[in-house]
Amino acid sequence: MKTRSKKDLLQTFITIICDNYTTREDLEVSWGFSCLINYGGKNILFDTGSDSIVLSNNMARLGIDPASIDMLMISHQHWDHTGGIYYILNARRGVQVCVPKSFSVNFRKDMKRYGVELIEIDKAQEIFPGFYSTGDLEGPVREQAALLQTPSGTIVITGCAHPGIVKIVETAKKILPDDELALVMGGFHLFDDEDEDVFKIIARFKKMDVRYAAASHCSGENARKLFAREYGNHFIALGVGSAITLESIK
Repeated sequence: MKTRSKKDLLQTFITIICDNYTTREDLEVSWGFSCLINYGGKNILFDTGSDSIVLSNNMARLGIDPASIDMLMISHQHWDHTGGIYYILNARRGVQVCVPKSFSVNFRKDMKRYGVELIEIDKAQEIFPGFYSTGDLEGPVREQAALLQTPSGTIVITGCAHPGIVKIVETAKKILPDDELALVMGGFHLFDDEDEDVFKIIARFKKMDVRYAAASHCSGENARKLFAREYGNHFIALGVGSAITLESIK
């Protein structure tokens, strides 16, 4: 396995492109999630939001060229995470597309029409040095999450966390047992959960030494408030336009 230099690792940078929260008035809000991960010299688009127009408009305003995308990683086969995929596929023919093996046969066949290099994920695996999938996790909806190995610790990025956000974080810890958990971010799927249940999840996060939490998308406003209260300045209120660097999660 090729060893990456510290300089390469420090290039890690995450930008939120689609979300139902925002941090900038010039960017559009829509239900769904998408973020750009700059890691190891690659541009990885994690999920594509619900709407190709919103995705394309926000990418343009953020100065992101769709033809620069090296890999698409889709967390699960729901419209609010796959809605903008054809905008990318039309701009970047032959792009790598990483999906859970549980995706429908028709979806996978459709991807191949665009000449993509399809990576079908079953078990947890390292996709390229330092960049992992949790594997196709069981849950009400099967889903994968992304793991980034960085000098600050592991970054966990979720789409909706249908298998359970605690299960995903526990899986990350099993995959990278020697690394600290620097950040867990994305959709936590807690919008219907009672306060007591959210507090239990926060307690599990803290027991696993999750340093920063950034609940967004389907996490629910109440869960975001409870995480913010319990995590203080170690809670990141994600929204369209948010940018995360290694410096911000030390």
